[in-house]
Amino acid sequence: MSVGHAPGGAADRSRQGWLVRLMRGLVRAVLGVDLDEVEAEVDKGRAALSRESTAREGLRQHLEQRLDDVSAVVEDVRGAYLVTRSEFEQVRDKAVPELTARVDLLGESGAAAQPGVEPPHDGRLAYIEQTLTVLRKTSEALQNEVESLRDGRVPHVEGDLLKMQRAVEAVQALSGELRDQRMPALSARADALVERLHEELSALGGLVERLAQGEPLRVAVERDVEAEVPAAIAAASTRFAESFRGQRAEILGRVAEYLPLLAGAAPVLDLGCGRGELLEVLRDAGVEARGVDTDPAMVAACRRLGLAADVGDAQDVLRARKAGSLGGVTAIHVFEHLTAAAWMSVVEAASAALRSGGVLLVECPNPESLRVGAGLFWVDPTHRLPVHPQALAFVMRSLGLEVVETRLLRPFPPDQALASPSQPEPVRELAGRLDAWLSAPRDFLVLARKP
Repeated sequence: MSVGHAPGGAADRSRQGWLVRLMRGLVRAVLGVDLDEVEAEVDKGRAALSRESTAREGLRQHLEQRLDDVSAVVEDVRGAYLVTRSEFEQVRDKAVPELTARVDLLGESGAAAQPGVEPPHDGRLAYIEQTLTVLRKTSEALQNEVESLRDGRVPHVEGDLLKMQRAVEAVQALSGELRDQRMPALSARADALVERLHEELSALGGLVERLAQGEPLRVAVERDVEAEVPAAIAAASTRFAESFRGQRAEILGRVAEYLPLLAGAAPVLDLGCGRGELLEVLRDAGVEARGVDTDPAMVAACRRLGLAADVGDAQDVLRARKAGSLGGVTAIHVFEHLTAAAWMSVVEAASAALRSGGVLLVECPNPESLRVGAGLFWVDPTHRLPVHPQALAFVMRSLGLEVVETRLLRPFPPDQALASPSQPEPVRELAGRLDAWLSAPRDFLVLARKP
């Protein structure tokens, strides 16, 4: 059958089918391309579009996830961008021109066909052009998306990396300062302190074991360090206390915080009463109290204020008291002037002198603050050894007392802290940890009660 003439007397539907076959034959004869293959290509284009849409969403999620990892995100985003850009350029520079060329060939072949085939031919071309338009727009949208990520997010990430680099440099500078300037002096102090503490370990171990077994302590009489202080310094003991232990008004404010703990503890014996600040606060509150101190000048200063005070040794005075005759015993900055055996003996004697419900209140410098334990503690030449709050609490419990509270007192001023709100967060966190180690509060309080 000739391809140029329709069979005579055919029905309309047969004619329409014949025209379609004729158009397919012309396209195949002229272009060597089957329309079924074109349709298949279009279907492939649709599938590719769907895959590209899915890939775009996956790429977005991947980029968002990778951006959280600041240290590696820049290289990942750049690599993803370059790969995706290359794929888009291949689609734009190769696939789209090929499809466009095929459509152009179809247009040229359609123009040479008979008028009867133009309506379905024009509809098919319009559909193909519409599909290609969608593909072009999708490709452009994807390319714009990647360029937006490149131009917007990558600079932001690079800025974050720069901030992190500056923070690391600040931490390194702070570490260098601590290593080269502050730590050597503190380390030397700490080494000296550890060496002195080590000398006490063997004796202390035996004492603790005896305490745990309930044996009474027999403390050998030792030289009174404060009694051997040069006469010129001893004569100026009041000025010494004001210079190194604080002005009287300042101490009055501190010890006033103890009044609620001692309000129902009369009579109170204040060991190492010094200038009588606690005695004065208790007297003004109507709480019976008496002080004892080894320094006659301090006792005389108390008596001038009308306060009850005697010259004597804390252990001797406590052992001379009738068992259960005291409601409260206080030792404010006393134990650091004694050996470990001596202050343990004082705790033992105080426990015996207290009545049931009586309280023992002890305040000492805080050795857990390195500024105190390695520095400020040694400003007072009459200090012997620091007392650790946990060791003190253990001895109190071993002697039958109940530890009610351990409290840290008198923190350093905030302006002396290493940490600052203006520092980057990593630096501020490191400085805060150093502050907790170096500049913990100056003093501690342990309060115990006799059952």
